[in-house]
Amino acid sequence: MDASSMATQPTVALAVTVHEPDERLASLAAVQLPALVSRYAALTAFCSGSTHPALLGLLHDHGVSVYVDDKAATGIEQIGEVRRKTLHAGLHAGTSHLHLCDFDRALHWVARYPHELETVIAGIPGYDLLVLGRTARAWVTHPPYQAETELLFNKVFCLVTGNPWDVGAGSRGLSRRAAETLLQISREETVGIDAEWPLLLLQRDGFRVDHRLCEGLEFETADRFGPEIEAAGSYEAWEARMSSDPARWAFRLKVALLIAEAAVRYGRAVRHG
Repeated sequence: MDASSMATQPTVALAVTVHEPDERLASLAAVQLPALVSRYAALTAFCSGSTHPALLGLLHDHGVSVYVDDKAATGIEQIGEVRRKTLHAGLHAGTSHLHLCDFDRALHWVARYPHELETVIAGIPGYDLLVLGRTARAWVTHPPYQAETELLFNKVFCLVTGNPWDVGAGSRGLSRRAAETLLQISREETVGIDAEWPLLLLQRDGFRVDHRLCEGLEFETADRFGPEIEAAGSYEAWEARMSSDPARWAFRLKVALLIAEAAVRYGRAVRHG
């Protein structure tokens, strides 16, 4: 293969969003970052300003291009801006394609399902937007306050598009052209951006948009709560305690509502176009 042929080969960079104010994830990151970095052409991290220095140091030590937000960390009502900033940072890697993922999910994925992750990376260049969702098995690993509420926004997305996709797992593959297009036209400020992006591209000719179910997008939050799980006596006891908190249910219902409302808002052209 000559140099010109090599230059045209698709390449995939990982762009992660990082918001970790404490050191909980540091030990897992220290172990798994080499494996994660080795699987991509480049790795960029868009970090909240409150991300713990230990994690920032680990990212720098492993050659990750680190971008730190100059704004204070915000909640689900402003996560659309964070997603766009992560996408913009990823484009600086210069690759033909990007894989966007939350940092904790990416670490869990490479630790537990490395071969599946490699297959996903290899498949990303076949699409302009590949929405990565959860298999039935991965879905039920999530606690009830997630598993039951997230079904609602996926149901609304399906009613809008006819596609029974899982749009809220926080991971997707994008071509450079799709990423640049979305940075021009995406306006959603909230977590509803998870529905906005696929809907914007589904409405435009010339973009290949699809969905893939993944085992590696199983529940990852427990990775950082080892001491609490041990203190509770078992994972099941810890999860039961978490799921008995009404505030968690209320928060997840708000997430579901924001994504569902965005699906309705941006899906009008899909239904009537």
